[in-house]
Formats: sequence, C-alpha cells, structure tokens
Amino acid sequence: MRKWITGLAAGLLAVVLLAGCGGNKENAPAAKSYRDGTYAAQSSPDERGAVGEITLVIEKGRIVKADYKGIKKDGTLKNEEYGKTNGKIENQEFYKKAQLALKASAAYPAKLVETQNVEAVDAVAGATVSYQQFSEAVKKALKQASSVDAKAGATISLQQWALNVEGNFFE
Repeated sequence: MRKWITGLAAGLLAVVLLAGCGGNKENAPAAKSYRDGTYAAQSSPDERGAVGEITLVIEKGRIVKADYKGIKKDGTLKNEEYGKTNGKIENQEFYKKAQLALKASAAYPAKLVETQNVEAVDAVAGATVSYQQFSEAVKKALKQASSVDAKAGATISLQQWALNVEGNFFE
C-alpha cells in the first residue's frame, strides 16, 4: 500500500512539474531572431485583384519599422479615392466601407512593431481582408529575414538518421 501511495505521489509531482513547463505562448518571448535589413513582400490578390504590400526594417533582430500599403489591381495605391468609381462616389455605403477598411488597416504596422508578433495584431472589424493580406505579407517578409538557428540547421529527418545508422555513416 505504501509503495502505491509513493508511486501516486511521484506521478502527481511529475504531472505538476511538467504542466509548469507549458507556459503561456502569448507572453513568451519570440523564439526567432531576424537578420537586420529591409524586407518587402506582397500578399496574394483578393477577389478584386488587390494585394497588400509590406516593407519591414529590422535592426538588432527586431522589427523597428513597418510600412503597409494596399494596392489595387490597376497598381494604384488605396487612398482617399478607394471605393469611388471613375472618381465619383456612386455607392455611398461601399465607399464608407472601403475608407473604414483603409483607415483600420493603417493601424496594423504600428501594432506589429509594438508586439513583434503578427499573431498579436488584432483584425479590425471591416478590415478583415486587409488584415489577412497584411498577415500573409508580414509572414512572407519575416521568412526572408529568418536566420537559421543552430538547432533547426542541425536537425535531420528520422529517415535520414536510419539510413545513416544502417549505412554506418557515423564513424
């Protein structure tokens, strides 16, 4: 009976200790460090052919500047004319939505610099397509800036390892 209680206590202790290792991902520091430089990337086009374009400046491994632009299918920037047809507001509701989305998406770059994490940038109601394009473009730019850490660079697949063991390549 005493061994059973000791085993149960040890098991509970192990569970408690391992649970403490999980941590909160939102508050955890970023695991990656980025190479210094300026990186630009574009999102996929939306249903109207527009894309989002981000330019990130990274210094000392951190994002210090982010510039995001929405670009219409014809290559022009989304600006105060966005939502107009032939320079005129033909549909007031559409124009208001377009301008709201434009204004909301302007907040995304500052939040990215503040949080250093695109997942921590909240989408703004009315600008979800802009957010999706922003997020996609940021991820592409950060992929360009990603440095190869020693841990990732030293990994091999299980299949590669098995081939090396069978072929005695480790000598």
